[in-house]
Amino acid sequence: MRKLYISADIEGCAGVASQHALAADRFEWQAARQWMTNEVVAAAEAALAHGYDEVLVVDGHGNAHNLLPDAMPAGVRLLRSWPRPLLQMEGVEAAGIEAAFFIGYHNSAMGEGGILAHTYSGGAFRDLRVNGVSVSEGYLNAALAGEFGVPVVLVTGDAETATDAARYAPDAKTCIVKQSVGFRAAAAITPAEACAAIRTAAAAALAAPLPQPFVLTGPYRLEIDFTSRVSVEMCAYLPFVEQTGPCCVACEFDTLAALMRFVSFLILFNPNGAVNL
Repeated sequence: MRKLYISADIEGCAGVASQHALAADRFEWQAARQWMTNEVVAAAEAALAHGYDEVLVVDGHGNAHNLLPDAMPAGVRLLRSWPRPLLQMEGVEAAGIEAAFFIGYHNSAMGEGGILAHTYSGGAFRDLRVNGVSVSEGYLNAALAGEFGVPVVLVTGDAETATDAARYAPDAKTCIVKQSVGFRAAAAITPAEACAAIRTAAAAALAAPLPQPFVLTGPYRLEIDFTSRVSVEMCAYLPFVEQTGPCCVACEFDTLAALMRFVSFLILFNPNGAVNL
């Protein structure tokens, strides 16, 4: 069975321009989740039309209940909610996955601009670095996919996201659906135009020879700059974590899957079992 993987976020979707679109208690979220759903459906339908038997779609934003299940075409398997050890890349290790799409992605917290740019949790992290390289979600997610032999072949989002993608998926197709005017302002094509463009880009990506996966060489030294000094102190309680500065810790992992499990733990752990998203 041939499978395609889609990791979906919301900040890079056409129409999304501010925090008003990002969570269920904000006035534009219902519209934004429809925009996100439609972009994912366009990409998934292109994959199914290209001969893939199954598309695994992973909702990777906020509460992870953004994508509308009833809108998904037959052949899609939708992964929702938290916690999960591999965050936005849960399931990428499954047998049969040939390639990955990143839909609705955004730039990193320390990148050169972009709409609502952050790295996994803007409330928790200022920056994440792996072996000295400041990473975006796209960069680290692509490297994790590469650990399982899966190349990224399509990235959609704003122009800064496309520029960032050149670091981790230089042979992938990119589909730019908006231009950043500032951190909370964007000039976008319409959602319908974005879906048409994504459908075309997805078909082109799958018609091309599959590129090589993005592979980093281990071991992997993770450095995290937190937004809170208390978080740094408490993280350093763990015996394998070293506090290296007022807001920074460092630790080392043999695999990127283990590294991502740790990042997931830092974002999602709550001793009462609730998920803080």
